This record gives sequence, structure tokens and C-alpha cells, in this order.
Amino acid sequence: MKSYAWIPAFLLLILTYFLSSIPGLKVLPVLKQVNAILVSYDLSITRLAVKIASYLPVQLDPAKTFTSDFYAYARANPVIIEFILRKSAHVILFFLITLSFFIMLHQLFKRPGLAVAGAFLAGTILSFLDEYHQSFTANRSGNLVDVAIDMVGVCIAIGLVIFALVITRRWRV
Repeated sequence: MKSYAWIPAFLLLILTYFLSSIPGLKVLPVLKQVNAILVSYDLSITRLAVKIASYLPVQLDPAKTFTSDFYAYARANPVIIEFILRKSAHVILFFLITLSFFIMLHQLFKRPGLAVAGAFLAGTILSFLDEYHQSFTANRSGNLVDVAIDMVGVCIAIGLVIFALVITRRWRV
């Protein structure tokens, strides 16, 4: 187990570098391609969402209304949806990076406090490096707002790890 703990962190770093290297990366065209692949297998994101919504209890009808209103708004304003998806991707990616670094460092050091601090530091440094790298990519820019959004993912991961360590009584420095 120990010898393989670095693999998820390494793969996530490669993914981050790859995505940051794509000039003018947009999320919606990628999702359309994913949906096209799903449709070729007689699946689709929209049909899946409708099927899930059909199983929701009557008490959640206001949520169904909100969802259909949001869907209509999204179709009329794709730029806003693109923005929300991109920033959500930042949070999720840096959450996963931080979590994978915690697992790797915990395997290495066997001290949760040191692993938490190392994972936080790694997530922070990688966030700055990712934005710096994007500043050299065509139609991309590196900015501190994205670093702050990345840090939301880092902080959620660290908070979750600390919470898990506290409730399992494994927190020791």
C-alpha cells in the first residue's frame, strides 16, 4: 500500500498540468462531447437527471421547479454556467489533490499532524504554480482569484481530514 500512495497524487498533477496547458479551455464543449458519447450508448445526462427527478418525493416539488427554472436559465445564459462549472472544477480538483497528498504524506510520516500540514502546504503551492503555468498558456490567465477558489478546495479537504481524525480519535501531532 505504501509504495502506491503517490500514484493518485501524481496522476492528479498530470491531469492538472494537462488541463492548464489547453489554450482557452471551455467546459461546456467537453460536456457536450461526453453527452454525445453517452447518447451513443443510449444514455444521456439530461435523461439521467429526469429519471432521478422522477423518483424524488412530492415534498421536493419546489426543488423540481427550481431545477427546471435553472435549466431554462442555463440554456439562455451559457456563459454563467461555464463560469460556475470552471470554478467548481477548481474546487473539486484541488480538494482531490490535497486529499491525495494527505494520504501519501500520512503513509510516509505516520504522523497525522505533519501529513495535514504538508498536504495544506502542497495544495497551496500547487495552486500558485498552476495559475503561474496558466499565465504562459494562450487564451488563459493566471490570477489570484483562482488561487483563492483553489484554496476553498484545499481547505475543505483539510477540514474533512481533521474532522475524520478527531472523530476517530487518531489526531496526534
